[in-house]
Order: sequence, then structure tokens, then C-alpha cells
Amino acid sequence: MTAPDGASWPQHFMNSPHKSILAYLFDHFPAADAILVFMLDHPLAWFTPKWRRKGRMALKAVRRYINYNRDILPPERLAEFQENRDLLKTALLRGDRAQTESVTAKLESTLESIPGALPSGLAENVEVLFVILAIFLGLRCYVVQPFRIPTGSMQPSLNGIRAIPQEGIPSLMKKIGDMVLYGGSYVHETAQKEKKIVRFVPGTKYLLLTVTNVQFDDGSTLEIPAAEAETRRYFLNQEPRFEAERNTPFRTYLPGDTIVNARFDAGDLILVNKMAYHFRKPERGEVFVFDTRGIEGIANKGSSTGQEGGTHYVKRLCGVPGDSLSIKDSQLIVNGEPAKEWTIQRVASGKPPYQPCGYVALPAPLSLLDGRAYITEGTTVHLSKDKNRPYLREYVALGDNSTRENSFDSRYWGPVHQYNIVGPASFCLWPFTSHWGLIP
Repeated sequence: MTAPDGASWPQHFMNSPHKSILAYLFDHFPAADAILVFMLDHPLAWFTPKWRRKGRMALKAVRRYINYNRDILPPERLAEFQENRDLLKTALLRGDRAQTESVTAKLESTLESIPGALPSGLAENVEVLFVILAIFLGLRCYVVQPFRIPTGSMQPSLNGIRAIPQEGIPSLMKKIGDMVLYGGSYVHETAQKEKKIVRFVPGTKYLLLTVTNVQFDDGSTLEIPAAEAETRRYFLNQEPRFEAERNTPFRTYLPGDTIVNARFDAGDLILVNKMAYHFRKPERGEVFVFDTRGIEGIANKGSSTGQEGGTHYVKRLCGVPGDSLSIKDSQLIVNGEPAKEWTIQRVASGKPPYQPCGYVALPAPLSLLDGRAYITEGTTVHLSKDKNRPYLREYVALGDNSTRENSFDSRYWGPVHQYNIVGPASFCLWPFTSHWGLIP
């Protein structure tokens, strides 16, 4: 491929103002030329001239044909193909357009006369898609995996789906902008006749999206794109005229009343490093992800948070094997002293934007696990550090939004075993809020 001045790209760069740097690069690193050509022919292929793309396709086709038919081709025929392949490879490396076009035309003419030697564009695209899919699945299984946070148990450190009350109806452009930036979806519903909420039913949509179906006494249903706890919270706090009814579970709407007018922002999409714990131990104070296999009290026990149906949870790692834990006066007490990790201290401090009550122990007795909760008022728990069975070592997972009703965590259902742990939550990928970036 030639540069605008007619020279090859390495020569073009050598004549540029950056000559001294690039001269050193090409003189001391012979592979730099090949790396540049590789970048032009692969990641940047669609930004290169058509003649170069055709040359690369012809080179790929002849390589494939030689590899598939090496054992059945006559020696002289094989030598001819190899010679043309080497000529084309050299022409591409040097950026020689005339030579590339000449050898490409010759190879295409030869391969077109051989059935199946030139793959179709559809076959090429399918192959590329399969390679991309294989790479994606490999990365997802062994390196990094995305997770969506549906609930508010980690707020304000990480957001679940949030209901933000609105006034009026936004314009189309605002809806589009909020969808791109925040994953926001608007719900506006007005009562056509008198109706009353009778229940909230959590569910999923398209097997992935968390929703809550608000059912009314007239048989109608309103779908809210949020977890049950956030949906309940919105309806409990939406209008001053309901102040007198705050201690009742349901609401009555008259004709013309606004039932809901809110933007529901998507929960944070985080990336989990699945390799990290192969090289280091989980550390107290970090956000981590674990699956819920074998954790009694999650799948079969109910809660008011809407979290119990999940297969993976995102929490703060607040206790490691060998720790003794208790909650006293809003503080998390670790081995007899308040936890020293700053991510735990900011929750315990109760300073805005964190809950004013800090950490809250459950009242005892509380019947959730075999007639008891795990972390209750006045109790201390001891986490197993089994040297003979490391996969059964115990960890405690707590939400940063640690009031009783907002985080369904180890206080209720007990410790997380080592075999449940997926990895630390490393990066918040989307939406583009203040949480975007590395996760503390």
C-alpha cells in the first residue's frame, strides 16, 4: 500500500517530521514494518484501498487451497501456487499496487476455474461471525463477564434500576438521549376509571429484563421496568395526597389521576474480572460477584427486595475466612474492631449519600434460616477457614444500601462459599453516570 506521496508507508513515515523516532523504531525493531502492515490488513482493513482488500482475500484463498489440497496436488502445481502466494505476500508487504493487482488477477483467474476454491462472500461473513462468537464466549467464560444490577442494594455506590419522577411528557429527542446515556425508559399512565392496586408481581421480560407487574382490582395490569422494591418505593413516595395512606399497602386512583409518570434508568452494567482470584485472594471491602448455588434462603425464601430470584448477586465483600463479625451501633465490627476499609467505613458513617443508619443488624429472633437469621442484634458470626476444604471457606456479602428492607444479603441467608465466587467487579461500563469507570 502506498502513501499519498507515492512511497510505501514505512518510507512515507521515514520522510515525516517524526523521522527520528520512526527511524529508530524500524532500525531496531524489524517486526515494526510487519506489524504496521498487519494493522492495515486486519483491524483497519475497511479503511484501506479496494486493491489491497482484494489482494488480501486472494492471498487468504490461495493459502486455504494449498493447505486443504497439499497432499493431492502435483508437485509442479503446488510449487506454482506457492510461488504466486509468496509474490502476492511480498507485494502486499511492500505496498506495491501494480504487482499486487497483477498477481491477484492471475490467482483469481486460476482459482475461479476450480470449484469451491474461492469462498463466497456469505461464507466469509459466516466464518468471521463464528470466530467473533468463539472469541466472545471464550472471554466471557474465562476472562471477563458483564453483569447488570437490577436492584438498589448497592446504592449509592452502584445503581440498580431507578425510578425518577417526571413532570410533563418529554420530547422525542430527550427520550432518545436519555435512552443512550442512561438506558432510560419512560412510563406514563393515567387512570381512566377508579381503580386500586391489589398486588405487585415481579417477573422478567425477554428472559433478561427485570419487570414488575402492577395489578389492579379491575383486572388491568401495568408493567413497570424495575424490580419490585423500587416499584413499591415509587408508589409509596410519588404523591403528597397519599401521605395519609403511607401505612397501607395499596393505592386508589380516581379517573384522571396520574398513576405513574417516571423515567426508569437501567441498572449499572459492570464487568467482572473472572481471572483475578486465580492470582490473589478476595479482599475485604471490594465489590464482588457470586452465584447463588447452594445458598439456602435465596431461591426458596421470599423477601421484599425482589432480589431472591437472581442467579448472581453483586455485593460488598465484608468478611473473609477467619473473621469474626457483628454489627453494633451502625458499625461493622471485624475481629473486635470497627472495619478499617474505607469502602465499609463510608457506609457505616451514615453520611450522605449513604443511609443515615449505617449497617443494620436484623432483629432476633427472625425466622428465615432454620428458625434464625445469620447476623442479628447482639450476635457474632465466625467465618470458616477450612484448610482441608478450601472450596467451603466462608465470606460475608453485604449491600451498601444496608437497611433491612433494601438489601437481601448475608444478614439473612448466611455466608458465601468460595466455590460460589465469580470475581471482583472491576469496571462500570454503562450507563454514562458518575459511576462510569473503575469500581471502588
